[in-house]
Amino acid sequence: MPLYSVRLDSASDHALATAARDRKVSRAVILREAIAEYANATARKSSPFEQMSSLIGVIDDGPGNLSEQTGKGLARMLEQRRAKSGVPAARAAKRRSKRTAG
Repeated sequence: MPLYSVRLDSASDHALATAARDRKVSRAVILREAIAEYANATARKSSPFEQMSSLIGVIDDGPGNLSEQTGKGLARMLEQRRAKSGVPAARAAKRRSKRTAG
């Protein structure tokens, strides 16, 4: 087993000694476990897609036309908002045509 020399600040040394004393193991055991945990944590870092890739496409439930209905839902929401604001539908349509023409 390789031997390493490590310099620690007093706070780290105190934390290491406390952890070793509490668990009744050597300081080397605590350091080895900390290094292994660090290595696992850095190895686990991957893109969100890679993290979720095993879940993509596994749910086979719900209507298949959700994206088709999005436009209809948005139109309904805008119509409700327009009705609350008191803007007549003809006036709103006129505004839309000016925006698209200009």
